[in-house]
Amino acid sequence: MDKFIVIGAGQAGASCVAKLRAEGFEGAITLIGDETVPPYQRPPLSKAYLLGDMALERLFLRPEAWYADNGITLRLGAAVSAIDARAKTVSVGGDVLHYDHLALTTGSQPRRLPATIGGALDGVYVVRGLADVDAMAPEFVPGKRVLIIGGGY
Repeated sequence: MDKFIVIGAGQAGASCVAKLRAEGFEGAITLIGDETVPPYQRPPLSKAYLLGDMALERLFLRPEAWYADNGITLRLGAAVSAIDARAKTVSVGGDVLHYDHLALTTGSQPRRLPATIGGALDGVYVVRGLADVDAMAPEFVPGKRVLIIGGGY
């Protein structure tokens, strides 16, 4: 049986595994992500979710049960430490997983301000994932000021 591993459990990874099943791939599929929650939409993080107008479960692209129902193994909270393309293996946690097909859907990381200009100060945040927004949420109170550097989708 063919084994397909997708590294990166964001929107691209979730779309990839859903498309594989929709197009008839019958082999084993494993979706690996370093966050502890299933794939979710990122744009509402800094908007509705941060303001408390959207529950965590509404962020999820699909209910967690959908992955099990479609024979997709989720490996969440696990970072890939090595890929051996010759042996067709991926090291994650203490496990070595074999694959026939591999997709990398890892996205990117935000550029942080250097510590020399304040990047390491309390109250300086980046926004990429759920944990980032959860960490900054207590700072958002009436009367407090905010400066946003950069932006994206």
